[in-house]
Amino acid sequence: MSINLNIDKEAFDRDGYLLIKNVFSNEEIEQMRKDAYASFEEDKKKGLTFKHPSKMSNAVYAKGDIFSKDLLRKYVLDDRILFLVKKVLGADPVYFGDSNYHFGTGFRGFHRDNVDRTDLTAPDWDGDYPIVRLAIYMQDHKKYSGGLKIRVGSHKNPSGKPVFVDSEVGDVAIWSLRTMHSGNAVRFKFFKNLMINKARREGWIPAFMKRDQQKERATLFMTFGLKSKHLDRYIEKHVLGRDDVRGYLQASRFDPKAFEEAKKKNLEILKLVPEYGTLE
Repeated sequence: MSINLNIDKEAFDRDGYLLIKNVFSNEEIEQMRKDAYASFEEDKKKGLTFKHPSKMSNAVYAKGDIFSKDLLRKYVLDDRILFLVKKVLGADPVYFGDSNYHFGTGFRGFHRDNVDRTDLTAPDWDGDYPIVRLAIYMQDHKKYSGGLKIRVGSHKNPSGKPVFVDSEVGDVAIWSLRTMHSGNAVRFKFFKNLMINKARREGWIPAFMKRDQQKERATLFMTFGLKSKHLDRYIEKHVLGRDDVRGYLQASRFDPKAFEEAKKKNLEILKLVPEYGTLE
């Protein structure tokens, strides 16, 4: 596959995020949506699906990472995804099972995804932080609610100017785990660039004022990194240090032959728990 994507690494390093336009076609995104729903039905049969108990969220999730899903693995291994991650990180990435897919409206509120989220003198803030998360939103968020907000430059600073990430169908957003961001952003019907940056206030906006999706919000999230002290610490403190995240890995049962698919794409898959990549 010939890959022609505009990856502005300088902009990523400066701003802490990047929106890559037209990575997938409309037809590919429609197929991705079908694959996600079909995968969810398979996960439901296995007892892996759940809804978060909080009243602030109506999103539904499935345990097990995307690589463990037969219908979704191809998106982790997509040449375009691996190309853009390598360009942003500057070297071949590794994948370690930190990914998920879900439907519906989840939580709002600016936050970081790294270990040391508030203390900028802590180890996470020593030098560059080569761990990134990317999102494929399967619907338009340039005009409609449910997308991403970023605080520009907050991967190097205490905060930054908030902006909407105007993702459209086929785009991919990628950001540093140190970057402050908020999901499920509200777009107003008549003032689409008006932004409310308090999560509670954003949740109080009545439906008649919001420009909501005509389709259910569906999203894939994937995390990649470079082998480093930061990745080692993230895995120790976040992936293996939290029961819920470790449980996702333990639920990731699949044919070990899938590791060979990743090897052909020069993607190293870290097996962090014994259950990962084994058949039930």
